[in-house]
Amino acid sequence: MTNDLRSGGYGMFGVTMLFCLPALLDVFVSAQISGTSYYSSALWFIFQVCQYLGVIGIIVAAALTIMKASEGKISRIAVTLMGFSVLLSVFLLWYAVHIYRSPWF
Repeated sequence: MTNDLRSGGYGMFGVTMLFCLPALLDVFVSAQISGTSYYSSALWFIFQVCQYLGVIGIIVAAALTIMKASEGKISRIAVTLMGFSVLLSVFLLWYAVHIYRSPWF
């Protein structure tokens, strides 16, 4: 690690947010499924797909955050925002699963 000026990295923050987006969509779909008496197989399909993509996205975003933090070339603020977005998406995915409990499990 050097004392060079760290700058940039906000593009990587945007990429991290894109990987965390399925967790947010899963919360909205889960709330829609549990809030109405009308059940649609399309909503169920989107719920399941967002759940699996959310887990994969969280793993990739966490790996990207750790990799960029260990390089030490991007700003600490961007790395912190990336870490918080990963933690927020973990919470959102957990919350989505607990809003609508699957009848199969």
